[in-house]
Amino acid sequence: MKKRVYPSACLFLWLALPCQAEEAIKTGKEIACAYSHKSPMSSGEAKLGLVGDKISHVRFNTYYPGGVGTLGFTCYIDWSRNDGDYAWQDNPTGTVITVKTTGDTVHLRHDKKKKGYWLDFAHLNKLSKWCGAGADVPEDVFIPLAGKTCKVTLSR
Repeated sequence: MKKRVYPSACLFLWLALPCQAEEAIKTGKEIACAYSHKSPMSSGEAKLGLVGDKISHVRFNTYYPGGVGTLGFTCYIDWSRNDGDYAWQDNPTGTVITVKTTGDTVHLRHDKKKKGYWLDFAHLNKLSKWCGAGADVPEDVFIPLAGKTCKVTLSR
């Protein structure tokens, strides 16, 4: 029986201790970056697990702090190829991940010219499942192969 980790528990573990990647990532490579914005105030991290030239795992979180006396909001995504809730389809330009229950998609593209990967969240119904009421997933995120700072396009 597969054990489920609830997103809020994993987010806590991710912030307190590094979440352990699944076996496929342990045998591959992981690239990661972080970002922060002043307006709207937000910060986050993105991680990709790579096995050979294929993406095996996507993790993304973003945090919007609350104002005085209010709680902040988060968005958290943790998807892997061997998770039955998502369909992964590789094509010549990258990978498309489809959320089976909603039909939402996320496009992953390897940009050899810029030396990194693009996560395109434009087709993800962001507030349905992934985010708290005041948070949002960016339109896209660029994760460089070298360097630790993500390039993020915030939602319009």
